[in-house]
Amino acid sequence: MSKRDEIAQRVLGKLVNRDAPAAGAVTAPAQRRPMNTFIGQLGEQVAQGYAARVEELERERESGLVLLRLDPKTIGLTEFANRDVRGLGASDENFAALKESVRANGQDTPVRVRPAAPGSAKLYELVEGHRRHAACLALDKETVGGFRILARLDSAARDTKNLVLKMYRENAERMDLSPFEYGRMFQSWLTAKVFQRQGELAKAVGLVDSSVTKYLQVAELPAEVIAAFGDPRAISLRWVADLNRALKRDGSAVRSAARAIAGRNPHPAADATYRELAAFGVEPSKTSGSSREETVKIKGKVAFSLTRRSGRVTVKFGKTVDRQFQQEVGDAIKEAAERLLSKRLGGK
Repeated sequence: MSKRDEIAQRVLGKLVNRDAPAAGAVTAPAQRRPMNTFIGQLGEQVAQGYAARVEELERERESGLVLLRLDPKTIGLTEFANRDVRGLGASDENFAALKESVRANGQDTPVRVRPAAPGSAKLYELVEGHRRHAACLALDKETVGGFRILARLDSAARDTKNLVLKMYRENAERMDLSPFEYGRMFQSWLTAKVFQRQGELAKAVGLVDSSVTKYLQVAELPAEVIAAFGDPRAISLRWVADLNRALKRDGSAVRSAARAIAGRNPHPAADATYRELAAFGVEPSKTSGSSREETVKIKGKVAFSLTRRSGRVTVKFGKTVDRQFQQEVGDAIKEAAERLLSKRLGGK
């Protein structure tokens, strides 16, 4: 036996003897004795290490620092989901590009989730990242074995006000939501009494009260008017005052015209829809003694100008429009006017 082995045996023997009870001594079986052997101490340290790690993970979970790989189907939406469904489907070019990017390159930015309420059908609720979640859901259906989503668990978002403000800040920083989506989001907050008053909501999101009013007015437009735009995300905030003026002056005519626009194929552009509906808000007395001219440019060049005066509408084409095309546009205007007036006058 080498000198090294002899020393090791002596040390081990001392540790074992130190842990053994003296002859004739009685040890209470229910009392846990400290582990004095080398192996026992090592096991104690490992157990303490595991316990400390569990406590650390629990603290991280509670503070919202944990990153998880989840089945996207375990994540549900809250009642405050602010993304219009049109932006979460294959027909939306930006969403389709995002989905293909996640498929090819993986998910770079995690979504944020909170624990779902007890008894919920889902384990988690989405705080932010609706498009990323929808993309992962779509990929989950198309991928053998499923597609996992990277998510940050945010326990602080259990508080509803904390939740909605985080959702707002994420989109506000990127200017990613349309006025219609913002208006509908603010509307849901007030309906659910997350904020008791509009002024309180405005202060929380850092907007003046009049701006919140405009967003709400977009969401509160009649269903016929919203449908006339095809995609309500195209409605500009600066159009709301004119549209409401038209509705106030002749709401029945505006709704009738909106239904007609919604049925057209092809569907007109959003700005053309706005001009047609807003025209109902122009008082005849204000145009009887003066003319109002609008100029339309395409690719920086004047395509035509439109002048309204005393029931007369005049179209003047730009220099770039040849005579043959002017004739074609004139025929199209005639057909459109006849169709619209037939519907309106025929209805009366």
